[in-house]
Amino acid sequence: MIKKIRDSLSAKVFIWIAGLLILCSLLIYGIVMIILPKSYTTVISTQFVNEMARFVETLADTNYEDASEVIEQFCQNNQAMVVLTDGGEIIPYGSISDESVEKGETLTYTAAATFKDRDGEYPLTVTAFSPTGQELTSLFLKLFPMVLLLIFLISFVGAILCSRIMVKPVLEISRISKRMSNLDMTWECRVDRTDELGVLANSLNVMAKRLDAAIKELEGANQKLKEDMEHITELSRQRRNFFAAASHELKTPITILKGQIESMIMGIGSYKDTKKVLPETLKEVENMERLVKEILAISKIEMDGMARKTEQFSISAVLVEVTKSLDPLAVERKIAITQNIVPDIFVCGNQSLIEKALHNIVNNAIRHSPIGAEVFIVLTEQKLLVRNTNAAIPVEDLSLIFTPFYRVEKSRNKATGGSGLGLYLVATILELHGLPYRIENVENGVEFSIDLNSKI
Repeated sequence: MIKKIRDSLSAKVFIWIAGLLILCSLLIYGIVMIILPKSYTTVISTQFVNEMARFVETLADTNYEDASEVIEQFCQNNQAMVVLTDGGEIIPYGSISDESVEKGETLTYTAAATFKDRDGEYPLTVTAFSPTGQELTSLFLKLFPMVLLLIFLISFVGAILCSRIMVKPVLEISRISKRMSNLDMTWECRVDRTDELGVLANSLNVMAKRLDAAIKELEGANQKLKEDMEHITELSRQRRNFFAAASHELKTPITILKGQIESMIMGIGSYKDTKKVLPETLKEVENMERLVKEILAISKIEMDGMARKTEQFSISAVLVEVTKSLDPLAVERKIAITQNIVPDIFVCGNQSLIEKALHNIVNNAIRHSPIGAEVFIVLTEQKLLVRNTNAAIPVEDLSLIFTPFYRVEKSRNKATGGSGLGLYLVATILELHGLPYRIENVENGVEFSIDLNSKI
């Protein structure tokens, strides 16, 4: 119980206020109980003296024969006994109880009375009943239990009201501070006051808004840093995989070359005829050269990024030139190319990189189409579409088609496919320029699309 009170501000304020109210009430009651009887006795004495003065004045205006009636009336009104001395004769009027005399509850006043129709003064003694302060003290003591109960009741009710009014804003601020300690800023301290507590509440609101903005800014920066780190980690992983695959791709032609050259040196079998074997060896060297060039091109793009020159250029003209350069390959494979290119469409970027990407896209469409198929090239202000017919990519390969050295044709025969870097190079260039792209199977063919809206 004590610990609970010690930990509760409301309980402390209630106890202090209730205690102070009870103490003050008891002090006031005690002071009144002591002072009031004395004051009452003084007031009664003063009133009695004033009343006697008026009584003597009344007798002075009254005839002696009529005085008896005035004196009797005075005795009845004031519960008094009057003794008038006329020469040697003592004339009493009224009466007073012996008990009051014994208790000292009487006041005695002596004066010289005069009458209207007589000369001379007549001794006059008046004894009147006067309640003492002890009766008031006794009355206070009798009423004390009831008054004490009332004091406790009023004090408790007042303490409850005061503690709630005083402690409520403090409890609200305390509740808010706990939420702040948990970095929860989704609150508002609603303390509608203009005193120090109101200033504190407003300061908390302002501080919370600033802290919330700072925390959100830090969270945003932290999230961006996390994304950047994940991106860097992913790039690092891709680079390791890329070079591992590149090493693997270079290992095969190097092994072939080494075997052919060793066989020619040793004069083994058909390798004695160097004129027949050297063209095959040269073909492998050319494959290696092409692969190394593609690797170097990708590395340079990833290293330089958009540091190369960017400009506005006509993608329509570039696409026409690329298609023209690939016409011999299309004729060789008996592929019909249908073009629908809107002229004078300009984009912003690196012209040589975009040209390389377009070359690889159209080249892939021709190389991976069966003999006698068609390739459609459509360029509008919104999109570039390259579609080849009579071909399809297995669904499980669509998500991997842009992976370095990945080929749908698993035999990795150079006669039926390239190095597996063509589409990876395309993806790298398009992502560098912020151009959305996709490849998908369509009815009776495969379609590669590029969204040009962001670069026109």
